Amino acid sequence: MSLPRHLIVTLCLVVLGLTGCSKGGNNSSGNSGQIRVVNAFFEATSLDYVVAGTTLAAALPFQGIRPYQSVNNGVQTFTVTVTGAATPLVNASSSINGGAQYTYVVFGPLTSVATIFAVDSFTDPGSGFFSIRVMNTAAGIGPIDVYLTPPGADLTVAAPTVAAVAYGATSSFVAVNTGATFEIRITPTGTKTVIYDSAPKTFAEHSGTTIMAYSKGSGTLVNVALLNSDSAGTSSIADNLVAQYKVVNASLVSSPLNVFIDGNLQLSNVPFLGVSNYQQTTAGTHAITVQAQSTPGSTLLTLNPNLSSATDTSIALVGPSGGMAGVVLLDDNQPPATGSAGVRFVNTSANVASVDVFVNFSKQVTGLANGTASSYVNLTATALTGTSYEFDFNVSGTVNAVLKLPGVVLLPTHKYTVYLAGPTATLQGIVTQDN
Repeated sequence: MSLPRHLIVTLCLVVLGLTGCSKGGNNSSGNSGQIRVVNAFFEATSLDYVVAGTTLAAALPFQGIRPYQSVNNGVQTFTVTVTGAATPLVNASSSINGGAQYTYVVFGPLTSVATIFAVDSFTDPGSGFFSIRVMNTAAGIGPIDVYLTPPGADLTVAAPTVAAVAYGATSSFVAVNTGATFEIRITPTGTKTVIYDSAPKTFAEHSGTTIMAYSKGSGTLVNVALLNSDSAGTSSIADNLVAQYKVVNASLVSSPLNVFIDGNLQLSNVPFLGVSNYQQTTAGTHAITVQAQSTPGSTLLTLNPNLSSATDTSIALVGPSGGMAGVVLLDDNQPPATGSAGVRFVNTSANVASVDVFVNFSKQVTGLANGTASSYVNLTATALTGTSYEFDFNVSGTVNAVLKLPGVVLLPTHKYTVYLAGPTATLQGIVTQDN
C-alpha cells in the first residue's frame, strides 16, 4: 500500500524529531494547522484556493504566495479553481494536524495538474549551520541537482548540495555550513549544465528554507521561490539570471544574416528558412541587431526585447532589407498531454494578410493575421514513430490554398511551431521543434 506524500513526510519528520529539536514557526493552537499556498501553475492568470470552506487566496497570480493562515485540523477538502472558472482544477482531501505548518503548491501543465502538500518543520541543524530542502515542480525538466556554493565557485569540481530530486518530489532537509553568501545553481541530474543561476543569497544560522524550482514555460530553464520555515511563512522569488532566445529567418533578404546581441556577434550566416538553437543570455532587456552577411556593418534591424528570466523566446525576422521587422514570441514549452504534441502557427509571410489553418483538412485556426501566432493545438502523436499530418493554409474565408505541407511528423511530448515565410507566389513553411 502506498501512502500519500504528505503522510510520508509527516512520518519522516516524527522520526527526525526523536533525535533533535524540531523547528518551524510557533503555531501554538492545537485546534488548527497553518497553510501557506503557492501558485506555480504557469497556464492560468490566477487561481482561487479554498480549504475547509475558507478562502485562503482569491485570484492569486502565477508566482503568487500567501503566507501561513489557520485552518481547522482534521481531514479537509482542498479546492483550487482557475479564477472565474466553474470547474475546479483540484478537488481533493488531506489531513491537517493541529499545530503543524504546511506548504501547499499547485503546479504542472493544464493537461496534468499536480499538487504538493508538505510539512514545513525541520530539525535545528545546530550552531554554524542552516537547513535547506528542494521541491521540484518544474514540468518537463526531469530530476534536478541543486548546488549552494560561494559565488563564482567552479561548478565542475563541486558536488550537489541536494541531488536527484524528481519532478513532483520534495527532498528531506539537509544541513549546510553557514557562509557570507551563496550562489544557487540548478542542473539536470548528473550534468553540469546550468538551468538556474541566482544572485548571491544569504541564509541565517539555524534557519530552514525550501528551494522550490518551478517552470515559467521554458523547456529547459527553471525559476526559484525561497519558502522559509518561520513563524509567518515568509517567502521570496529568486529570479533566474538566465533567459534564452532563438532566431528564425523568414525575411526577404537574399543574403544570410548575422545577429548581434549587445554588440557581440551571436549567430552567423543564418540562411533564409534557417532556425538557430536556443541561445542562453542574461535575463533583461538587450539590444539585438541584424546585419546581412553581404553588407557587414550595415544594420538592417534593431530590437530591444525584454527577455524575462527563465523563459524561452523566439524571434522571427521578416520583411525586406529596407523594412525588416521582428516578431517576438514567448514560447510555451511545457510538455503537452501524454500521447500528444502541441503545435502553434505563425503568419510571418511577406504579404498574406490572414490565413485559415487546416490540420488533416479540418479547420483548426481561423483568421491568423500577419505577424501573429495562434494558440497551441494539441494533436495525437504516436510513441516512437510519431504521427504524420498535413497542414494547409488558405487565404482567410476562401478555398484558395496558399500553402500545403504534407507529411509533417509530430512526436509525442514535444512542442512545435510552424512559420509561414516568403511571398504568396513562393510561400514556404518552417517547422521547428521547440522543446
